Amino acid sequence: MSATKRSYEGMFLLTSDKTDFEAASEPIRNILARYEADVLLLKSWDERRLTYGIRGHKRGLYALSFFSADPARIVEIEHDCRLDERLLRVLIIRRDRLTPEEIEAERNRTTRPPGGFDPEARAAEAEERAGRGFFRGPRRDAPPRSEHKEDVRESSESPEESAPAE
Repeated sequence: MSATKRSYEGMFLLTSDKTDFEAASEPIRNILARYEADVLLLKSWDERRLTYGIRGHKRGLYALSFFSADPARIVEIEHDCRLDERLLRVLIIRRDRLTPEEIEAERNRTTRPPGGFDPEARAAEAEERAGRGFFRGPRRDAPPRSEHKEDVRESSESPEESAPAE
């Protein structure tokens, strides 16, 4: 076991059974404490509906954590996270150049409101993006589809048909 600790960033997906983040994040705190990791930040990132069910759960609570730990213990931390039924997924990456300013900026960053965004604000944001060219709809200068299909049919002639007669 090496005595040097490195900085890590962890994203944990928890079951959203408990409404209180302190109670829901208890498994993370226990696992990190068991392996003598120094927790620099542990905060609720978001609660979302999952794209697909994981172990029968349709919703999950994401928790973001910055911590320093012995590199030899990371595999053990990930293993214990996978064994805990309250943790659905875990991703831990090494952050070599993690500064206190970055941690403080993340601590002060606001997350999405619990009820989601206001639909009117979302519509206004979409209009603004469309004006800046982020709209992914059909090109304005593209020919109508019927003309486009004719062009494709004309170009699909075989080379023998288009060769001049001798």
